[in-house]
Amino acid sequence: MRPLLVALVACGLATLTVRDAGAEGGFQEIPLPPPPHASHLWAYAALAGGAALVGTSFALSNRANTTYDEYLAATDPAAIEHLYERTTTYDHYASATLLTGEGLIAAGLYLRFLRGPHGRARLVLGAHACALSLRY
Repeated sequence: MRPLLVALVACGLATLTVRDAGAEGGFQEIPLPPPPHASHLWAYAALAGGAALVGTSFALSNRANTTYDEYLAATDPAAIEHLYERTTTYDHYASATLLTGEGLIAAGLYLRFLRGPHGRARLVLGAHACALSLRY
């Protein structure tokens, strides 16, 4: 019983001395600097532009379908050729705006959520430096 009592008293004294040493002359508390504020303006602009282009692609696709219906109903050969050209033009524009809009949405999501606050590649000029520095 006596060794157990000695061990408990020794542990109690050890924790008191450690706690007192930390309170009196412990480590200096160093405040962390606030994180740098990064503007997400380009990310939001890319997202808004991408959404606008995707919406425009649906309007152009609808216009291409309407022109194609006119093409099917036409009987004049000159009008048929003109309506076919307009239909394919609207269809190409709809495809291009849809793909560009999706690319802008992907770029906006990358810029907003995946990209770090600093650029990963930078050009370094100097006598003892590489021409291109990449950070991962």
